[in-house]
Amino acid sequence: MVNLKLLIERLRTSNAFNRKKAIHPPLKAFADVWNFGATVDPIGDDAAIIKNGDEYLLLSCDGILPQLAEKEPFWSGYCAVLVSVSDIYAMGGKPIAVVNLLSAPDEATSVLIAEGMAEGCRKLGVPMVGGHFFPEEASGVATAILGKTSKLLRATNGKPGQSVIVAIDLNGGRYKDYLQWDSTSFLDTDEMVRKLNIIPLLAELDFVQAARDISNAGILGTLAMLAENSQCGAEVDLSLIPIPDSIDLETWLQIYPGYGFILTVNPEVEQQVIQQFEDEGITANVIGRLTKEMQVVITSLEEKEVFVDFTEESMVVEM
Repeated sequence: MVNLKLLIERLRTSNAFNRKKAIHPPLKAFADVWNFGATVDPIGDDAAIIKNGDEYLLLSCDGILPQLAEKEPFWSGYCAVLVSVSDIYAMGGKPIAVVNLLSAPDEATSVLIAEGMAEGCRKLGVPMVGGHFFPEEASGVATAILGKTSKLLRATNGKPGQSVIVAIDLNGGRYKDYLQWDSTSFLDTDEMVRKLNIIPLLAELDFVQAARDISNAGILGTLAMLAENSQCGAEVDLSLIPIPDSIDLETWLQIYPGYGFILTVNPEVEQQVIQQFEDEGITANVIGRLTKEMQVVITSLEEKEVFVDFTEESMVVEM
């Protein structure tokens, strides 16, 4: 039986949850420079949106934790591409090209990180078109990605009453002892791209209202960011969250799942959306709904606890 109060306390004090909030002070420096005419939304979604004729360019940047790059250089390079590509698909887009920033203390480490990025590019069908290299003492890797779409998905479009769907590929396993789930490294390019293409397809069908890819903040942290972006709250039933048999709930809620998205949809299309994922072997389930109260509330059996109260703290930055 889950001790909900203790679980929520541990999640709220976790490194992954609090790292998201640490971005607030530096981001405020960009308050008057985020838009000189072509930017659609302020900073805060999975990717920046730039109007370009009849379509939108999507621009995003992601880095990998330095300690992971040091210990797992190949995997870090691979993940650096995966996380950026997921950002573009979460916005209803498709990737065009990636560039990278790589640093390493020696040639062997630099090659492993680069080979990991190359593997990610091959698997995801995205070209690596440039970058910058620091032959420094510290290992590190980051990528920036350009994508495009004519049918945007945004984290700001949620409304009270919409259903919250979590879609996660439970195939695979935990990557060593890290808070990461490997659901992609064993897939071929066609399988990987087919699974990712579900998101822009749902956007074209007008089935999805708001979306985010699940980040290092975990399922609940990512949902909290989407809800706050949409000026909503949310209520989630823990028992409805898809979870592998091989892992405990507390760990799972802190894991980066590799392939994972949170979507909000109108209740009448829930099953159609879920079916699209299930047809590709991805587990999807309605785990709750958006609410007008500015809180993310978690329920388990008869228990109920507030995970985030947006009247007291923020997960995102107002620009």
